[in-house]
Amino acid sequence: MEVLTTRELADYMKLNEKTILKMAQKGELPGVKIGSQWRFYLEAIDQYLQKDIMHTPEDELDSIINTASRIIPLSRLFEEALIELDMEAGTIEEVLQELANIAGLAGVTRDKENLYTQLQDREKMLSTAVGNGIAIPHLRNPSPILFKKPNILMARSKEGVDFHAPDKKKVHLFFMTCAPTMAVHLRLLAKISKLLHIEGVIDKFMGVSASDEIIRMLLEVERKHLFPWEAVNEEVRK
Repeated sequence: MEVLTTRELADYMKLNEKTILKMAQKGELPGVKIGSQWRFYLEAIDQYLQKDIMHTPEDELDSIINTASRIIPLSRLFEEALIELDMEAGTIEEVLQELANIAGLAGVTRDKENLYTQLQDREKMLSTAVGNGIAIPHLRNPSPILFKKPNILMARSKEGVDFHAPDKKKVHLFFMTCAPTMAVHLRLLAKISKLLHIEGVIDKFMGVSASDEIIRMLLEVERKHLFPWEAVNEEVRK
């Protein structure tokens, strides 16, 4: 489990070190004080970000995303094989099993049974539902043992599933981060949040009828909202 100092976390989140200290002292940021020094677990920061994922200011999301030396466009993190628009699951357990199966069939996980178990363990800690019909299932400890490379899996339930959401609403859209490390997971989480901040995007996800429409929608969103043309073109050239 990765542990950061105050300075490392400040650099990571692109915030002033004094701001990090004030947030930690007020209990607004999860951390542990050892003597006179603060230490922060990336796993705890993950839970903190998830808790306020729908309300995090976009400039903070950009700070997290931009800590990567190589920004991968959102449309390349989704693949048609990782998009399921007609989930059959009706319970939390069935949702997690279906997500693990999709990842296994798409070849993005090395062990779908282990993935399912770890998704269960994470869900028992705290629901990954964030409200407004959205949940972001993920592992407690992301690992390259399970995921070969960064991806985002998206699944839709038209009927909705009771996922213990904070607003008590059923979840219709599931975005699972497929991350080999916690740092990558945080960036994927920030990307998903930034996407969901865009007006009308959730309705578009609910209204599409085919997975290729999702990819086209994401390309359009990137051009208008997420990445400048230069960043997209640079990534394509690589």
